[in-house]
Amino acid sequence: MNIVFCLMVVLGLGAMLLSDPAGAVGAALSGAENAVTLSIKMIAVYALWLGVLGVMKRNGVSDLMTRLFRPLTRRLFKKESDKARALISQNLAANFLGIGSAATPLGIEAVAEMQGANPVAKDGTVLFLVLNACGVQFLPATIIALREQAGSASPADILLPTVIATLVTALIGVALCYLTRGIRRRQRP
Repeated sequence: MNIVFCLMVVLGLGAMLLSDPAGAVGAALSGAENAVTLSIKMIAVYALWLGVLGVMKRNGVSDLMTRLFRPLTRRLFKKESDKARALISQNLAANFLGIGSAATPLGIEAVAEMQGANPVAKDGTVLFLVLNACGVQFLPATIIALREQAGSASPADILLPTVIATLVTALIGVALCYLTRGIRRRQRP
């Protein structure tokens, strides 16, 4: 697959340089400049939300969110340890608030706790990854920040559609995990 992507990039660059060399270099430099500008803006957004998450942890709000998600995690992740369920709850809470970058370390730690030394994904791990991929959000803070930086007239217009879309995908994802659980168990060695 790497060969295919390398070939596509080389052929694309070659065609671009043959058709309009001056425009190709200008477009590449403009794209690089935009990428750096966006990266700096995103660093500011991530720094803000990681700081908010740190304050939430110190003030106990993180523990409150964990308690709010505890009934859900107990029901969905019955076989997991209390520590894993606490990490899952914190990860889901961070995703729910739209600070996915802060949720990533919690998610990695939760998967490590659930999997242990087992190289084959457990049912709980698969379900957790599906829930993270769905990214249920009540407040899509990062997307709102990006829309505001792009000059949107009303960057928060995506709130209701985001909540509905992520809830629907999460419900479908959980249902599919439970429906395919038996198939995965039969395929394991």
